[in-house]
Amino acid sequence: MNRTFALVGNPNVGKTSVFNRLTHSSERVGNWHGVTVDKVAKVTKHNSEIEIVDLPGIYSLTAYSMEETVSRDEILSKGYDLIIYICEANNLARNLYLALQLIELDVPFVIVVNMMDELFAKGMNIDAKLLSDRLKVPVTCLSAKNGFDADRLMIEVTEYAEQFTSNKLKLPYIQKLPIWQMREIISNTQNKSSDNELLYYFIKALEGDDYSLNKLSVSQNQRKSITALGNYKEQIAALRYEFIDKITEEVVVTENTKKFKFSTINNKLDKLLLNKYLALPIFLLIMSGIFGITFGLVGKYCTQILTIGKDYLIELLNGVLKGTALLPWMNSLLLYGIIDGACSVLVFLPQIVTLFFFLALLEDSGYISRVAFMTDGIFRKIGLSGRAVFTILTGLGCSASAVTTARGLEDDNTRKKAVMLTPFISCSARLPVYVAISAAFFVERSALIIFGLYLLGISILVLIAAIFQKTKLRSGDGPFIMEMPQYRFPTYERVAQIILSNAKNFVVKVGTVILCFNVIIWVLCNFSFTNGFVEIGEGLSIMEKISGIIAPIFKPLGFGSWKAVTALMSGLIAKEAVISTIVNLGGAQSVFFDQLSALCFMVFTLLYVPCVATIASTYREIGIKWTVFSIVMQLIVAYLTALAVRIVVLAFKNGIFYGLIALAFCIAVVVSFTMVLSIMTKNKRRVRCFSGCNNCNDIQNCCK
Repeated sequence: MNRTFALVGNPNVGKTSVFNRLTHSSERVGNWHGVTVDKVAKVTKHNSEIEIVDLPGIYSLTAYSMEETVSRDEILSKGYDLIIYICEANNLARNLYLALQLIELDVPFVIVVNMMDELFAKGMNIDAKLLSDRLKVPVTCLSAKNGFDADRLMIEVTEYAEQFTSNKLKLPYIQKLPIWQMREIISNTQNKSSDNELLYYFIKALEGDDYSLNKLSVSQNQRKSITALGNYKEQIAALRYEFIDKITEEVVVTENTKKFKFSTINNKLDKLLLNKYLALPIFLLIMSGIFGITFGLVGKYCTQILTIGKDYLIELLNGVLKGTALLPWMNSLLLYGIIDGACSVLVFLPQIVTLFFFLALLEDSGYISRVAFMTDGIFRKIGLSGRAVFTILTGLGCSASAVTTARGLEDDNTRKKAVMLTPFISCSARLPVYVAISAAFFVERSALIIFGLYLLGISILVLIAAIFQKTKLRSGDGPFIMEMPQYRFPTYERVAQIILSNAKNFVVKVGTVILCFNVIIWVLCNFSFTNGFVEIGEGLSIMEKISGIIAPIFKPLGFGSWKAVTALMSGLIAKEAVISTIVNLGGAQSVFFDQLSALCFMVFTLLYVPCVATIASTYREIGIKWTVFSIVMQLIVAYLTALAVRIVVLAFKNGIFYGLIALAFCIAVVVSFTMVLSIMTKNKRRVRCFSGCNNCNDIQNCCK
């Protein structure tokens, strides 16, 4: 029998980690709110195919954001054989609020209490059997990051789904609500819901939930009659939590008197890392250290070793192929079009792995959520929000997947802007371009060049967002309520998963898309329309003629050659193809005239149109009109910025290095000053919520 299960829970309770364990998947996990967009996987257990859907985080069945609306609608559709409800052990009381609503709705569900390892560290435990008895629902306690018997859990939940008829728990607070009066008021509606389901909608109607009132087809006169019964919204919440408190007092037990003061450590770290004066300098210091290690101390030398190995391999194969009967063009295609082109990209894998290692540490520790809160001030002033930071930071890996995370943003204009602006943040595919060109022209200063490019991308993003805020894309000033996780020691498994996932994607792309495109580019660069095989640079090849038509447009930027234009065009397929194309055309030294032309090319590569995969994702998220607009905007911004960089550098008489330092310094000062100014400005709509707070019951009381 085929079944469908849904994973449901509050944000940041580890749903995706449980999803990965149950399905043996490797979906992206993150120590912040809003990682899940929509994930589906199928598993086979005992000859039954089970589809598991990971829904976005939701606090209650009253939706306030697009993500919560998706989850609410999916739950109310009752299209699932079972709901696996994930709770967080540190904050059981608040998590059980939604569990009571599921009982009211009378849907089959089981409770999985996650993050038990953190509760054990506090000297505490949860009596799962007692909690199950009190709620009449199966309860399992586990720690997803440390592993658990996923097969056994699947067997247990499948058996429960087969035997479920109705929730056995009679909620005591129902008797304190005017349910019978509600039945009399709405008795003449045409709603065909079951009696158990009507109970849920009656309660939500008493809370004034518009969705439920519309679901019940309540007329204006009936709404007035319901309003006359009184304001039950706060009273219902109080009754639910009164019931929850009695349960948690019984089931949450202290096993020893010595408790590890997580909350104390969290507060001390936050006083430092979220300090309005120190937060930004600390963040910039951390990122500069990461770039220094990635492109200087570690990654640089690993790449150099692989480059030596690559050159030796090419030389060895060249000697072997000379003794064969292959035609010269065949030798050239095999050596330079295929092997050298692909290997020239693969040699940068150590730097990509190193960068994602540090980013994984920041994600899994909980620091990334603090970055979102820290930057919410400036982002809100320019029409984005702290939530948009998650989309932008995801763009450090892949812009195509990053833009899909923007669909959870509650404001439509904010979502459009996040999608269009995310490509200004350098994805991992651009790194080989920066590393190869900066190593060829700037040698020891390559780490500084690359860090400056990232700063430039951020500053351009902020500037364009501020301009958008003055147009019809102006965003509203909604509240920013964010689940702030505890600081956690990164786990080996999660860090390894992030690194391996990105490394695998990089290698697969090089072995498929880049390899195929290298062959196409090689053929276009080495064959003419009439003369067959020709040498590159003779002005006869197909690509020379095509790119030569476009090249004059880029002369003001300093790289108006057909080779540079060919590299840019290849980047439309995949940004890694830019460097493999440059290698096929003789290397960076033969493509660019000098340091300044190379620098302007990197700036243009940073900002111009992303790859086709990202364009396709953009189209799916915001439609054809805004996709075309974003492409035109990115081309204009890239051209003007590269031109501005060239003019600024030429204005300095002491050489390109001093001009570059001055430009990077100006960018850093402007961005830092703006961010610090925004962070120091009090914003009443910006709210923090700490995961693991045991002194509160609901999201409103937990936030401060």
